[in-house]
Amino acid sequence: MSASFNDANVRRMARLAGLSYVIYSAAGIYMNFGPVPGLGTLAEQVSDNPGLESLFRTGLLAEAIMYVFVCVSAAAMYAVLRSVSPGGALVAAFTRLLESAMGATFIIFKYAAFTAIVNPDLTAAFSGEERSSLVLLLRDVYGSAIYFLLIPMAVGGALYFALFFRARFIPRWLSAWGIFTYVVVGTVSASIILFPSLEDHIMLFFLPGALFEWVVALWLLLAGVNTQHWMKLRSAQDE
Repeated sequence: MSASFNDANVRRMARLAGLSYVIYSAAGIYMNFGPVPGLGTLAEQVSDNPGLESLFRTGLLAEAIMYVFVCVSAAAMYAVLRSVSPGGALVAAFTRLLESAMGATFIIFKYAAFTAIVNPDLTAAFSGEERSSLVLLLRDVYGSAIYFLLIPMAVGGALYFALFFRARFIPRWLSAWGIFTYVVVGTVSASIILFPSLEDHIMLFFLPGALFEWVVALWLLLAGVNTQHWMKLRSAQDE
């Protein structure tokens, strides 16, 4: 417990973490359930419906915003939890930053496929079939590699909520739900990487995680954290 503890700063950073969760969760919902066309739809219909290009660009922007606020939330959570365990909070922050770095890389693959579709002059040396194969390759790399990103996310999330459980900044049932959620996310992602045929059968296991992130986001943003227990524990240990 060598890290200094500033109650006001912890409360501010907790609300920033909650706000960041709200923003990146909303961006994720827009990407997955909004009017953003998939690469396959874009390749087939962009010439007949130019508006699809603009919609796809909004999805790219939402994805970039999502990973930016994953970084913001990682920094804010570190500021909240470093007094509980400086090493644990640092490892958790780095794993969430690794998640964002991998996400940024996957956006580049996605943007490369998008560019090949909307700017065929850039791949003029390719035949139509070769261009289609390139787009499919980049799409599948993006779609499959996303599960690798979820593993550092799961490690960082589980560590953060283990520290929340220890400090009792939020109710322990909520912290336990967070630990369970991220363990499930990591386990399901690893299972899909090892056994791709399972993807269609176990995707539903991600839904409780999506619900949890909204619950904890609103809790941190609106209720904040209760630091009384941790301050009493620190005072008792300092005596």
